[in-house]
Amino acid sequence: MSRLLITGIIVLIVLIAAIIAPAQTINNVVARSLYSDQKAIGEGDIITVLIVEFTRGANQTDTRTNADNRTIVDVRSSGTFNDLLPSLGLDNDLSNRSTSSGKTESRNSLESRMTAVVTEVQENGMLVIQGTRTLEVNGETQTTTVTGIVRAEDVGSDNTVFSYNIANATISYTGDGMVNDAGKPGFLTRMWNWFF
Repeated sequence: MSRLLITGIIVLIVLIAAIIAPAQTINNVVARSLYSDQKAIGEGDIITVLIVEFTRGANQTDTRTNADNRTIVDVRSSGTFNDLLPSLGLDNDLSNRSTSSGKTESRNSLESRMTAVVTEVQENGMLVIQGTRTLEVNGETQTTTVTGIVRAEDVGSDNTVFSYNIANATISYTGDGMVNDAGKPGFLTRMWNWFF
């Protein structure tokens, strides 16, 4: 009788464990729907970043200064010794006018598409992303890097996010090669600019 009771208890424990284990696994899936698109919301998921950046800056300065100064000295005296010297008169006009102006304007734009990996999911659900894309064509190397924090709701159903929705975004685009070197001033130009 005790053998039968022990066997029954073991079977009951195995059945309860078999029912509880799949339920815990289902709860750990973070409620991903079977009917909607699967969005990147976990560490290691891949997000496509649509880089659309445009910056424009302008600065203009106008400065005008005017200064006038007039000095008149007239010495006239009488007397025997002074009669020998002609009258001494000094007249001095000093005028200073300065006008200067400067203007700077800068326009930059960057459009690209690249993928980034979710490196961390913060406690508040924010996704920390990081991605690097290096392209080499004909000796030219172009590297695009993006890092930042994305809200899960800003990720589209196709796992894309616009760069302007990335908080603390760092987006860099660098090039290396003949075309990049051609845009740099030559040695003589740099020396000339250094002296003047």
